[in-house]
Amino acid sequence: MLTTSKLHQRISPIMISWIITMALWLGSKWFEQDWFDNPFKYPAKAASLSATVFMCWCVVLSTRMRILENYFDGLDKMYQRHKRLGKWAFYCIIFHPIFLAADRLPDLHGFLSVLSFRAAEGDRYLWGHNTGVVTLMLMTVLIVLTLWVRLPYHRWKKTHEWFGMVMILATIHILVVDRDVTAYPLLGIWIYGWLFSAIIGFFYIRFGYRRWGPWFDYKVAGIERSADILEIMLVADGKEHMDFKPSQFVYMVVHKEGITPEPHPYSIACGYNLSEHIKLGIKKVGDHTRSLDKLAVEDPVKIYGPYGHFSDKFLTAKRDCVFIGGGIGITPFLGMWHVALHSEERLPHDRLPERLTQLHPEIIRGWKSPRVSLFYLVRTREEACFDDDIRHEVIISQYHGFSAFEKRGHHYELYVSSEKGRLTADYIAAEVAGGLAGKYIFLCGPAAMVESLIGQFSRLGVSEKQIIVEVFNLI
Repeated sequence: MLTTSKLHQRISPIMISWIITMALWLGSKWFEQDWFDNPFKYPAKAASLSATVFMCWCVVLSTRMRILENYFDGLDKMYQRHKRLGKWAFYCIIFHPIFLAADRLPDLHGFLSVLSFRAAEGDRYLWGHNTGVVTLMLMTVLIVLTLWVRLPYHRWKKTHEWFGMVMILATIHILVVDRDVTAYPLLGIWIYGWLFSAIIGFFYIRFGYRRWGPWFDYKVAGIERSADILEIMLVADGKEHMDFKPSQFVYMVVHKEGITPEPHPYSIACGYNLSEHIKLGIKKVGDHTRSLDKLAVEDPVKIYGPYGHFSDKFLTAKRDCVFIGGGIGITPFLGMWHVALHSEERLPHDRLPERLTQLHPEIIRGWKSPRVSLFYLVRTREEACFDDDIRHEVIISQYHGFSAFEKRGHHYELYVSSEKGRLTADYIAAEVAGGLAGKYIFLCGPAAMVESLIGQFSRLGVSEKQIIVEVFNLI
């Protein structure tokens, strides 16, 4: 079942492309003086063109292109837009046939006949009409499965792949119907350009990504199991290793009997290190993640990535930071926490290759971490699988314990909601030295928790620019 973040999302390129579409369509009609006699056709055509552009954007965003990820501030934000646009496209495409048939009302039989299959008998338009009905039916089934049916991830993934067929059928429908898109050259070039990009994007992510995407061979070096959490240590299986920033995530693919082979996203639960190992924190919530219990040391895996820009503002070290991680949402913070505490592992600037000094300011001796307050939110103490890891980092760090660590201005708290009640922004503001003024606030966890805290922070006068959120609910 798909969930969509209610947080503000940057969508200006998408809306600009939609405005261009409407302008090309209406401008072409004005230039040709080719106006509809039936007024219902205007919202019908606007709905179909809007749905086409939104569907194309959905596919393009799913390609995980670096340039798009960088623009939209991370792959998690891209997928939130992808989900929202999928809903918009569905609602638009539903309105298209309704308005096409609206002039038949109140004749219900005539209205329904326009929405159903019709005997083509060699009529090109009716063949296109029937293709449109098939497209609508297929899209409706897939959207229902995506929005309102909770499927195991590997089955959801398989059904999602059929959206490529929706794009192909939509293209056929436009070609065969032979109306506005094919009649107006500029509009046709624009729409067919989007459709072509979307189809290429679909084939890339479906068939080409595994071969040409940013993948690396790794193998399992260690596994720790605690309740429903797996901590998997990976090391490069060959010369090439993946460079990453703290808080980023990867897609992992496992080819082993009993484990489904589709790629799944997992947060990197460690900071960049010169030993080049990667630790993943995984919560067993579905069929696939539970099957990862079958993993063993030395098993080969492929990882794709890294993705995400969650730690970018932390690494600028311009403001002190508050980290709030709920449940498995603590994992992106573990690498940032390590970076904040381990300055003794940093190297002189002149001993580092230029590439590393650009990618990893946190390992340069001249880089000074902002003060960090970390809140680890769990329902019960038994769920706090990473509490020992967080505390251990403090003990082995340059502070050698919590006394010097707190004097530096850092803070850590395991917040157990079953004992203290719901975590609030007021509580956080009271616990953080100096309050929240001027600090960056990082949030990752269940969407309801994140959205509730954002509203509370806003009421305390925290600006939207101070809040950085990682929301990665695929389904």
